[in-house]
Amino acid sequence: MMADKSKLSITQRAITSPTGLSRTKELPFKASEAAAPKQTAPPLPEDLETATEKKLFPPNELYITMKLPQEVAILHIYQNGTDEYSVWGGNVENELQQTKPNKKPDLCLGQLMEKDKLPEDVQVDIRYFSHVNLEIRKWLKTLRRRLGKQLCLVIADHTDFEIPWEMFELSPYESPNEYLGALITTVRWRQIISGDDYVVLEFKADECCGNAVAYVLDTELNGVGPELDILEQLQASIYRSSKHNIKLFQAHLQRNDANCGFVYISCHGTYGSDFRKFTLGSGKDEQQQLKLLALRNCQLNLVKNSQGIVFINACHSGREQAHSSIPHSYRMGFIELFLASGARGVIGTLGTVGDSYAAKFAYDLIQESLRSPNLSVAALLQELRFKMVANFPDKPTNEEWESFIYTFMYVYYGNPMTVLRLTPSGGQLNV
Repeated sequence: MMADKSKLSITQRAITSPTGLSRTKELPFKASEAAAPKQTAPPLPEDLETATEKKLFPPNELYITMKLPQEVAILHIYQNGTDEYSVWGGNVENELQQTKPNKKPDLCLGQLMEKDKLPEDVQVDIRYFSHVNLEIRKWLKTLRRRLGKQLCLVIADHTDFEIPWEMFELSPYESPNEYLGALITTVRWRQIISGDDYVVLEFKADECCGNAVAYVLDTELNGVGPELDILEQLQASIYRSSKHNIKLFQAHLQRNDANCGFVYISCHGTYGSDFRKFTLGSGKDEQQQLKLLALRNCQLNLVKNSQGIVFINACHSGREQAHSSIPHSYRMGFIELFLASGARGVIGTLGTVGDSYAAKFAYDLIQESLRSPNLSVAALLQELRFKMVANFPDKPTNEEWESFIYTFMYVYYGNPMTVLRLTPSGGQLNV
């Protein structure tokens, strides 16, 4: 017996159309009948005002469809000068008024973990940050009481402070372990320029089907067995560094192929104050590296034509950096690149992730997608975070604390309703 779709979350509504090897499909969604089928659209008119956006901030910088489902809320974080931020929240019925400017918190996970700060201390700092942001907590809890599991939160962070919002706690001292990213389906969004247009985030039920292609740095990463096993189960085209140069994988991404639903990249990632130093691949062999600028200068036709999901399982893959000649509000990085190239959604990390844990996380995510084929990518990530919190021991070791932080480092940019149908597709095995 089919469930009543009106009672399901927008990220959990059953998709009943047949699966197959076709390119990404758009499926009906009653709350977005006016949504256009294109992923890009011109800038929003400056005089546009809706129930979810009152002229507190530049309306042409939202780049989110103005026809929002009632279950969706948007948390906007704006930067004031170089070291302050303000927050505003929008929902059809409940609005979070603009908060007073607060100083930049020292909570960038990428920096804290590299400074060898104890993961337990990182959690303590984020807990106190959550405690003092009373207005945000009250607004989120009001939304949860009204919408329950149907609530979906879009985090539109326009700052370069790298605040780990998924670890934000709703009741930090009264009821610990109520983490935003584990209790609420969350997605991130930002301004993306694609050609002569801006990519607009729309809420439409759709699924990504087709072949899978992967690059795995098996010569340097530890514990890649689980992810290789699950990729082989999917009959993915796997480029291993022990057999292939990473440039062959780059060439695969330039193929005129419209049947790739999933691009997976497992390797090292480098990050620095200069975006020219952003790379994916080997940590020591430049011949096995893909530089951000090199990828920007080639046509990623496979991503453009297939419009699938890209999972960059590499350290710092979700971090960004501004160009010295442009405002800080537009930042460059691998997530920005793949979204601009046509990806439906991209998963990246906010810092350094341990090799073995990264492989296990990828395995768990793919397994969960096979076990729960009607859950969206955003809901799958929420489920993995929820399980981590639920199973976390009372007296964790430092290694267990690290795994906890790693779980919340994975973030998703894209449509919260996109389902990833990872079924064996008959693709070429181990090219």
